[in-house]
Amino acid sequence: MRLKLSQIIPNSAKSSFWIGFGMSLLVCFFIIFVLSPLTGISKEFGGRGHDSYLDIAENVIKGYGFVCQPKGSLVLCPPFYPLLLSPMTLLPVWLQRPCLIVVQGAMVGCIALLIFRIAQSLFSISTARAAVIIFLLNPWVYWNAKNPMTAITQTFLYILFMFLIGDYFLAVVKDNHTLWGEKRQWVKWLAIGMTGAALILSHGAMLANVVILLFILFIMGIIRRNYQVLAASIIPGLIVIALVAPWTYRNWVAFNRFIPVAGNSGFIYFQGLSHWKISGEAAQRPNENYRAAALRFLGKEGDESCYMQCYGLRDCNIDKEFNEKMKEHIKTQPMVFLKKLLLNSVEYYFPSITYPFLAVKIFSIESLAITVFHLTLWGLAVTLIWHSKKEKMLRMPMLLMLTAIGLYAIWYFPFVTFIGHSLYTMGTIPFLCIMSAAGIVSIVAKIFNPHPSILNPS
Repeated sequence: MRLKLSQIIPNSAKSSFWIGFGMSLLVCFFIIFVLSPLTGISKEFGGRGHDSYLDIAENVIKGYGFVCQPKGSLVLCPPFYPLLLSPMTLLPVWLQRPCLIVVQGAMVGCIALLIFRIAQSLFSISTARAAVIIFLLNPWVYWNAKNPMTAITQTFLYILFMFLIGDYFLAVVKDNHTLWGEKRQWVKWLAIGMTGAALILSHGAMLANVVILLFILFIMGIIRRNYQVLAASIIPGLIVIALVAPWTYRNWVAFNRFIPVAGNSGFIYFQGLSHWKISGEAAQRPNENYRAAALRFLGKEGDESCYMQCYGLRDCNIDKEFNEKMKEHIKTQPMVFLKKLLLNSVEYYFPSITYPFLAVKIFSIESLAITVFHLTLWGLAVTLIWHSKKEKMLRMPMLLMLTAIGLYAIWYFPFVTFIGHSLYTMGTIPFLCIMSAAGIVSIVAKIFNPHPSILNPS
């Protein structure tokens, strides 16, 4: 049976899901069953194969709690992803990764569906088709979908949350018109609250996003005297508190500290500092990894395993100590902090550009490929930004996309260690793909129409 072109071009949200899901299964299974055996490229991720999320998930199922080893120290990581993986650990080991690929492949399909819906609503169906295609041409989507890491789950939750809450932003902008209509508003409020809570519990940095967006919605509801919008901020906010509070209480009982979601921010900060040659004594040395460099600078030299578990700290008191040292470093070394912030913000998308500033210079083909790919996407996105100067109707959709990208990315800049991979950027990629697609459509429209508009073409 011949595959028709129309079957692989997304023409609707539903077809976008099935194409995304099918592509994920095809590419991920090809990587682990064909490419890896033939080339010797690891089908795992990291030295342990899964960054210990499966270890935690398995110990949760066995009743040991959130630990890496039975009867080990409690971990400071967010709970959502290990809980998601926990049922998979009941399967035979050889079935766990295929099951993971099916689950995360379905999330990729949902991301593609939401990209289509958002792009079609804000721009046009042509932009929606192009955005889904660009997203599915991103090879790092599948590299993340095959690994038990949080990138795909967090991206799905983030775009879903932005889609749900964006409806109410448009309700204010478009004179109280809502995409879902007026019926069953409580379903929307419940969905926003539950998605927001899951997003927060998937990564601690997302707490700020959810709080900021719900607060903005609250202010907009007051200013416009729109009680539906006001309710859409208050009720989901209460749901978020109700769902996140038990985990915060667990942290208080377990560690005798107020930790809303996760710890290790100070440790991650100094790992990121060691990455750059601007960091003086904290700089990473040859044949030294960034974790060891951070521990050395903080006076904890010796075997890493004495201090670490699951890539985080073993002792909550040391975590507290590192957090205080982070605050002191920012206070006493503000220029170093600002330089680090700038370098991280560039490296976030373009890791090859910051190569000269690395403390230990290691060339990576992956970093170069990611840099080229992101430069292409941002080059097309800039076309949209330029086009919006002439077409006012494009400004609001463009600003919404830039806001979604900025809110996700900005929390990584002060902390992240090495961004020469796709994990931290993945949550911004759907919105960047939409902007890039709108840029492509604007170029095509300009070629074939002397007075183009990218809001209407089908």
